[in-house]
Amino acid sequence: MGVGFFAVSKMASPASPACRQQQSPALSRSALQVRDALVLEHLPLADAIASATARRLFPLVEREDLIQVAREALVRSALRCRVGEPAGPYLRRCISGALQHHLRDRVRLVRISRREHEKGTWPLGHSSLDASADGEPCLLDQLASPEPEPASNWAEQQLALEQLVEQLPAAQATALRLTILEGLSLRAAAERLQISAMSVQRAQKKAIAALRQQLAGGG
Repeated sequence: MGVGFFAVSKMASPASPACRQQQSPALSRSALQVRDALVLEHLPLADAIASATARRLFPLVEREDLIQVAREALVRSALRCRVGEPAGPYLRRCISGALQHHLRDRVRLVRISRREHEKGTWPLGHSSLDASADGEPCLLDQLASPEPEPASNWAEQQLALEQLVEQLPAAQATALRLTILEGLSLRAAAERLQISAMSVQRAQKKAIAALRQQLAGGG
């Protein structure tokens, strides 16, 4: 699995191996081990973010392409995590940002028919939302601001979620709060609870499965 990460990272860079060695100093063995551990730990996070984006934009994007972009961003960003701080929130922001850049620069969010592609003429053009022409304000400034969600609905949703979490066993509820609601990594949550990261992961999975079952039964 680790070989796949390195292959993705190498394929994404057009520079030769000699150029890469000149651009960045060689990493120590301990730094590589820390990076690999972070990558393996947060691989499900990268795949989940990519899969959610693919489902939201289906069928305009390919899930496998977004997973590759997310994993590459994970490998690059793991080296920049600060010691003593939760890595999950930072890596989530980096992966989401990389996906947004990919969608903006590489993905055609409007499907053009094969016939039009072969003719070389497209009925639709592309213009940036933040570009202005002839002194006119850009399209982004002309968009109406979204109406905020009523605070009452948000409070009701939070209360309903908290009630569902309260019904879980204590170990599962604690693991869910630390890893999902507070954004701690499995390792950080395990250190706080003084148990193994595997135990936190098992409790988290059981909690999510129980919540899904309760929501399905209540829906």
